Amino acid sequence: MNNVVITIGREYGSGGKYIGKEVAKRLNINFYDKELLQKTYEKNNCNYTKLEQYDETKRNSILKAMNLLNSNDCEAAFEDDKYQMMISKTIIDLAQNESCVILGRNSNNILKDKKNVINIFIYSNDLDFKIKRKMKIETLSYQEAFHKLKQVDKQRKKYYEYVNKNHVWGDKKDYDFCFDSSVLGIDATVDLIVEIYKKKEGIKNGKQTI
Repeated sequence: MNNVVITIGREYGSGGKYIGKEVAKRLNINFYDKELLQKTYEKNNCNYTKLEQYDETKRNSILKAMNLLNSNDCEAAFEDDKYQMMISKTIIDLAQNESCVILGRNSNNILKDKKNVINIFIYSNDLDFKIKRKMKIETLSYQEAFHKLKQVDKQRKKYYEYVNKNHVWGDKKDYDFCFDSSVLGIDATVDLIVEIYKKKEGIKNGKQTI
């Protein structure tokens, strides 16, 4: 298995998605975000709306229990787990068959300890950096961007810590590299990740060492 996979976890506004896309473009490999859902849909012939509904989302455990009690239908009550498992299987299959960049969706833990995987987390300690990026990209006011930043990161944290018991979202122990994208800037962060990929690819092919 000579392919190399990059997984990217990210804080909202840190540029993680843009960085992942640019890395994939520079390396001429596929980038998977919502494309993961399409792949999962095609492989399983499942409900695409449900895939979107449960994508990177922590379902309310109380509602799940109520659904189980009311319907007495285990499959309906735990359908979020079923859809999450489908997405996880798609991630595993991709990592086995091609070089690519995978955005979020607990991919770093799904592919934990795989020798061909580089797990990266993109964040920024500069709150204004993140807010101003989203103000520009999404045409939001400062307050709107700030509120959305808090809301999205809260959701991602809940989801990550729900599917990974005793883990903390953004904890450096869960990643090979953590980059503050505001320190060197977005483009320089892309450069760093491209070089890391090339080093990893060279090691796997026996051409060089770090």
